[in-house]
This record gives sequence, structure tokens and C-alpha cells, in this order.
Amino acid sequence: MATSTTPPPPKSSGTGYIVAGVAMLIAMGGLIFWKVGGEKDAKSERAPEPPKVVQKAPVFEDPPPPPPPPEEKKDAEPEKEEPKKVVRASGGGGGCAGPCTGTATAALQSALRAKGGQARGCYERALRLNNTLTGRVMVAATIGPQGQVCSANITQNTLGDPTVASCISQMFRSGKFPPPKGGCVNVQVPLNFVPRK
Repeated sequence: MATSTTPPPPKSSGTGYIVAGVAMLIAMGGLIFWKVGGEKDAKSERAPEPPKVVQKAPVFEDPPPPPPPPEEKKDAEPEKEEPKKVVRASGGGGGCAGPCTGTATAALQSALRAKGGQARGCYERALRLNNTLTGRVMVAATIGPQGQVCSANITQNTLGDPTVASCISQMFRSGKFPPPKGGCVNVQVPLNFVPRK
């Protein structure tokens, strides 16, 4: 009997797969290079930005007319300037330099009492922190010939609260009163503070 021999199947070494893998890697590298290179070219090939248009201000053929000159008030101007000249000529302190020999009019006394009533607000604020606060404050003020306050100081303070005294003196200093008679005047305003029941 004759024996037939079949040739064994050929052994594959995998070389074809390696070649295909390398070809794929080269193709992918080429695509990546093309993509990155293409983006750089696209950036450089962008259209330049259009030039900015600067709007010019409108040009008028004729300049605008000048404003009219201010009207002169013949009657009002001298009256306003004369009191200012008197204040300046009195020696600096707004008419309060030197001894004050004027007298307080009824209107001035009433205005000082009203300002003393307003000073109660300073006391009421301090009373919220100390409900037993009671005492007397004396305000010494010099009122100038036009009713301006030349000075205002606390000469007596039995409250013992410096914030109330400071508040009251500031309130009097910022006040404007009716003018006294005969020049500046020194006044004393007594203020008694007790809590309201």
C-alpha cells in the first residue's frame, strides 16, 4: 500500500500583520501632521481685520454765538457788598474781635432757647446708654453782629458725659441766629436735663 503524504499547512510568521500595523501608524501620523499643520495655515490665512473707522466730530460752518453778558443789578449789588465790607473792616473775627457790648434782642433770646430745645436730642441719644443720666450744661456763646456764632463752649457740665457736651457745643457753633442789637454779644444758655417719665 502506498502512503500519501500531505504537505503540512504553511506556517505564517505574522509579517503581513506587522506591515499593515506600521502602514496604519504612518497613515495616522500623516493625518495628525496634516490636521495640525492645516490649523496653523488656517490661522495665518485668516482675513485681516478691517480698519477701524474713526468718526469725526461734526464740523459746523459758523461757530455758536457767545453767551449773553451777565445782567448787572444796579440796586442789589451795592447793598450786598456794603455789609461784607463792614464785617471785614471790623477786625477779622466776623465782628467778634474786641469786647462785645451789644445786647440780645427778644428774637435772639427766643432762637437761643429753641436751639437749647434741639440740644435735648444730644441728651436723649446718651440716655439710651445710661438711663440715669441727669445734670446741667451751661453753653457760653458769642454771637456776631450779623447773627453768626463766633464761639460756643461748654462752661459747666454736671452730666459727666463728654459726648453730650461735644454734641451740644457743635450744635450751637453751626447755628445762625437773629443779629443782636449794637454789635456782638456774649450769652449764656443754661440747659437742665432730666429723663422724661
